[in-house]
Amino acid sequence: MAICYFEDEYDKKYNCEYEIKNDGIEIAVNYNIMDEIPAINGVRAFGSNTEFIERDILIIDNLEKMNYLLKKADFCGHSEVFGTPDGGYKTKFFAKYYYKDRNYEKLCNMLNGKSINKIRVFSKLINEFIGYPSLIKRETNKEFIINLKRDVEKQKIEINSNNIKCIEISDNWKSMYDNKNNNINIELNGYIEIEMDKCICYEEVYEYINELIMFFQLLKPCKFYIDKIEVEMDKVQYELCFTVNEIKCKDTYVNNSVKDDLLQFLFRCYARIPYRNSKNEVRNIPYIILNTSRNIEDNFLMFYRFIECYYKQQSIKGINSSFIKYSIENNYKDRGKIKNVENLVQEMICLRNHYVHNGYHISNKKLYISFKSINKKANPKNYKAENVDFYWIYERTKILYEIVIDIIFRNMLQYDNYEFNKHF
Repeated sequence: MAICYFEDEYDKKYNCEYEIKNDGIEIAVNYNIMDEIPAINGVRAFGSNTEFIERDILIIDNLEKMNYLLKKADFCGHSEVFGTPDGGYKTKFFAKYYYKDRNYEKLCNMLNGKSINKIRVFSKLINEFIGYPSLIKRETNKEFIINLKRDVEKQKIEINSNNIKCIEISDNWKSMYDNKNNNINIELNGYIEIEMDKCICYEEVYEYINELIMFFQLLKPCKFYIDKIEVEMDKVQYELCFTVNEIKCKDTYVNNSVKDDLLQFLFRCYARIPYRNSKNEVRNIPYIILNTSRNIEDNFLMFYRFIECYYKQQSIKGINSSFIKYSIENNYKDRGKIKNVENLVQEMICLRNHYVHNGYHISNKKLYISFKSINKKANPKNYKAENVDFYWIYERTKILYEIVIDIIFRNMLQYDNYEFNKHF
């Protein structure tokens, strides 16, 4: 059983049990939180509206040789333990953010609220871009030499935008000697490091990481898996754990979407689509390229909304009422194959209006397509679309998706040539 401390009260320790979950860490402490409720005439009033203060909790686990610092842990349950000689109480807490380290003294020194000036993200994908800069191998007839550099020159690019000073990429390593099996294991870890102009708190790291995930997804879709996140405070590195946006990674090789190298691509992304300080259309990008495991109707509306938000922000004359038509003519590469653009545009508009006002069910697979009336009379162009089934909707959703991707790469990032190998 591990022990824990609340805040920096190291003269009071409690036995505890903890469990690491997908969305954080839960801890059950041998502690009666009801003692924190003020007694009025000897009675403590407890109800559903009772609030307990958040607290930092330091867990020391000598058995597992790992220690954890939970940040702003919330109360999430209280129970009395029966059937033991002395009885007892257990209180549960849960934290979404926590630090971990084998040296508990490092975590103790953090409790005074230092600020973060660098974020280091470890991923094997980085090594696909830069190789292994810290590793030099040389083989001759007489020997095989492995040379590991402790100080590697980093690749760096200045950003100077949206609180990001610069980006660096490199790798580091650690070696482990197994006395029992006489093995030497060398672990090489590629990383990307973000340096901020102004320090941030640990809760803000989430936004920076999700922004980085979005950019990597654009460059090399379904390949960016994060192994570990470290933050730097006062030139000391700490491992920070929290839940980030999930990418379903592929084992197969994926080409880069553009020919720029990693740092040049990231420079464009941070300069042209700053996710953390952006307009509505940019804020929608993660929901399009990361989390598209929705039904076809939701995807249709998301892509439609993106195009609408983007083009209504532009100062192009007369585009407000015809953004779908404009986007097909300017952002859809197969527009020459469309037999009747006017009908297709109106079908998309009517399908969108049906979803928003009437729900997703389309009776008898027939959708009434209406054009603007002339002098309040029915327009002769009006008709009923037949066989409005999944494939009919899919074809139009796919067109919108390809338009969205083109807007991101050609309009926002200003790449004339790109190849984004991901389907919605």
